Amino acid sequence: MRIGFDVAQTCIERAGCAWYADSLVRALVQVAPDNEYFLYHQFGRWINQDTAHGTFIEHPSVQMPFFGMGPDESRSSWSGSGTLTKLTGDPDIVQSNSFQAISTAGAKLVFVIYDTSFWTYPQFTTEANRLNCQQGVLEALERADGFLFISESGRTEFETLFPGWLERNGKPAAAIPLASRLQPSQTVEATQPYWLAVGSMEPRKNYDAIFAALDRYWLESKKPCPLWIAAAAGWKNEKIGKRANDLEAQGRIRVLGYVDEKRLATLYQQALSLIFPSWYEGFGLPVLEAMQSGCPVICSDRTSLPEVAGDTALYIDPAEPESICRAMIRLEEDPSLRRQCRESGLDRAKNFSWNRTAEATLSFYREVLKS
Repeated sequence: MRIGFDVAQTCIERAGCAWYADSLVRALVQVAPDNEYFLYHQFGRWINQDTAHGTFIEHPSVQMPFFGMGPDESRSSWSGSGTLTKLTGDPDIVQSNSFQAISTAGAKLVFVIYDTSFWTYPQFTTEANRLNCQQGVLEALERADGFLFISESGRTEFETLFPGWLERNGKPAAAIPLASRLQPSQTVEATQPYWLAVGSMEPRKNYDAIFAALDRYWLESKKPCPLWIAAAAGWKNEKIGKRANDLEAQGRIRVLGYVDEKRLATLYQQALSLIFPSWYEGFGLPVLEAMQSGCPVICSDRTSLPEVAGDTALYIDPAEPESICRAMIRLEEDPSLRRQCRESGLDRAKNFSWNRTAEATLSFYREVLKS
């Protein structure tokens, strides 16, 4: 099989979609090295200024035709019809990971839908991002040959927005979960106890509820611990940033900014718990990363998060900050509960692996090629 694969988002500071693309293609090459892979660091309308930090795989089966190519040349290449065939030697199938429903010059197109929050919760994103994602999905309805979802929740929401569309149009679809990008390791006790929040500082992650819960927690806890935030600044974050600055000045939080994988793994291992009261998640990778690191999880009961955490998390209502505070106090005062959450999380995390995700994805490719 000749597989074209979109890694355009891996060239910039990486969020969940980029880690998905990077981790999946590495696993594909590992489990099926006899295939041919073409990694696209420039993809459709997603043109990077620099590809130097993008996914790089040195393997006989991997070609990277856009790696090192500048934006002007790349933009010119993507504007021409048949360019994809010319550059890659005619792939059988192409996977789009950045909401770009490109013209594939005869190859089958698999389009990944992480979520549809840009329709259901437009207030959580920018106008530009909302329009780009909506445009990509609508183009995919015309061009794509198969649709991948990263959770059953995401597939169900798509079916709610477009009732019966997949079946009527004979489009194969599959919900294939992600896996952690971190390596399993033993939990290490922290010298300074802290709570942990992971995820860009933007409205969808519900930092307002975290901060409100902290206010109550510092009144009720017998020995309150600070919250550390491992997150880059997201969009619509002016109010969040101002509140974070105030709390940091009070010693109640510590904003670490964007951290690399090694630092993040250590943060999970040493935290009292991950606090993740997101309004909406296509999958919720930090929850899985925390479980795999032996970190207890306090998370929202919305969208895909129960699929990931199962019965291992302390679930809260994201609309009720007091529920977050109650969960924090429970974990703080009950070492046996913390131990139970760690053990059950570690056990559940074993159900997720990138090799398993890659094998399911290859099986889906074969289904699409037969359709």
